[in-house]
Amino acid sequence: MKITFKTSDDKTKCEIYLNGMYLGTVHLNVWSQKWTMKPVFELPYGDGTIYQNFDSSYKAGKEMVELYNFLYPTKEGKQEFGFSLKDVLSFLKIRD
Repeated sequence: MKITFKTSDDKTKCEIYLNGMYLGTVHLNVWSQKWTMKPVFELPYGDGTIYQNFDSSYKAGKEMVELYNFLYPTKEGKQEFGFSLKDVLSFLKIRD
C-alpha cells in the first residue's frame, strides 16, 4: 500500500493518492490551522461531508486512506463488509 501526498504551491491543499488512485484532498483552514478532508469517493451515509479536523495534512490523509479501506476493502484477507473473519470471531469470543 503506497500513499502519496502532493502539496499545492500555496501549501493549503494536499492531494491524496493510494497506489496511484486519487482519493481526494485535504484542505488547511488558515484561521484555525486545522486540516479537513474532502474525499472524492462516495460515502454511504450523509451528504458526503466529513466534519472532523486534524492537526496535520499527514494525519488527515492517513485517516482518508483508512476510511477508504474500511468502506471499500481489498481482497487481502478482508470480507465484503470492511472487517475480517478474525474481527468477527474475537467479537463472538468476547460476548461469551
